[in-house]
Amino acid sequence: MLGLVGAAGCAPEPSRPHVVLVTADALRADHLSVNGYPRHTSPNIDAFAGESWNFAQATSVIPKTGPSFATLFTGRHPREHGVRANFAALPAEIPTLAERLRTLGYRTAAFVSNPVLRESMGFARGFEVYELSPQRDGVRNVNRSFFRWGREPWDEPTFAWLHYIDPHGPYAPPREFEAIFIDDQWARSDERVVLDATPPARGTPNKLLGAVPLYQQREGEDRLSVYVARYDAEIRFVDAAFGEVLAFLRERDLYDDSLVIFTSDHGESLGEHDLYFEHGWFAYEPSLSVPLMIKLPKQRAGGVVPDLASHLDLLPSLLALLDAPVDAGAPGTDLFEPPGGRPPLVIENSDRYPEKYLGARTLRWKYLRRVSDGSEELYDLREDPGEIRSLERSEPERLAGMRESFEEALRTLSRSAVAPATPAPSDDAETLNRLEALGYVQ
Repeated sequence: MLGLVGAAGCAPEPSRPHVVLVTADALRADHLSVNGYPRHTSPNIDAFAGESWNFAQATSVIPKTGPSFATLFTGRHPREHGVRANFAALPAEIPTLAERLRTLGYRTAAFVSNPVLRESMGFARGFEVYELSPQRDGVRNVNRSFFRWGREPWDEPTFAWLHYIDPHGPYAPPREFEAIFIDDQWARSDERVVLDATPPARGTPNKLLGAVPLYQQREGEDRLSVYVARYDAEIRFVDAAFGEVLAFLRERDLYDDSLVIFTSDHGESLGEHDLYFEHGWFAYEPSLSVPLMIKLPKQRAGGVVPDLASHLDLLPSLLALLDAPVDAGAPGTDLFEPPGGRPPLVIENSDRYPEKYLGARTLRWKYLRRVSDGSEELYDLREDPGEIRSLERSEPERLAGMRESFEEALRTLSRSAVAPATPAPSDDAETLNRLEALGYVQ
């Protein structure tokens, strides 16, 4: 381990530290105040960023919860593990992070609140304790379950995962958090959003362009600024819960010796490219860009890391930090080694949408291809972070180079693909109701 660890004066000790992974659902990186957002959405996350490594160019490779966590926990791309929609189960032949840590002597526990992550989908593999909290009051239930379990002695190396459903829609933060933003200067815009629109032929009222998804609608509200204020309030709600977790670890003298990670599974589109309050349809930055902050054991101060990072990198980085074997040929890299000439990241949107998009992402450039007709887009993310001006005509040489790199990276991933992911087993009525409330089924 070089570079970051040495710069922070952080030795990788103990060799088997506790690992605490906290994840939020649908949290886009640019709505955290630590990343320059004007609203004060994230005071606890901001403070944590000050003593951890903040990977400011972190991305998911696919903007849906199930596929994203399949990638994060296996270190394998959706082109390899085959989970490209929420209703496919994780292949049994690919070991998960929790299973790997169990073999290293870790006790493992997970506390989650998104029904997409139910045990039948394979995400519970390797966890001795796996609690799926009710959707109602999910953030608080996750913390209560974790605190109850966490009061037991941590005499063995421990891996704990907490996943908060917020800020995933429907945006319904507690009133005390909504009140922080609902009347501020950014909430006074009168821009309106369509509530009643016809979904595409293969779509539903929860998956459509140019209008508010049905499951997001509340009291006939059609002001864009109100939805964004509620989304930001959800972030503040998650931030408060994360602050409670950090306080709990400190009170029990666990924080200093723990490796603590904060990230999200994917982002959220808030109207960009005509997609409102949803994710999965496209592979643009609002739905892919995620926060990623890692505090090493004994770390006192950190900094911003400007290099490209992704969920593919988390598993190999953790295994390297624990001096455990890392898969040869896996597409991720160790974030704590000096950056090398990594190939472009292959990105894609989720299956089950009217169009399929695949592409490649470097630190500066993004290439996208619509599968149905082969049409291409090219963006300079440094000059055009909003992906407004596609340069496929004005930059033909760059386009050709990105196309070639994308196709080579795709071929490499296809060589290690497993059998297609198995469909999810049938769900009971209660689970279906919870999935419907989140816009997953209609």
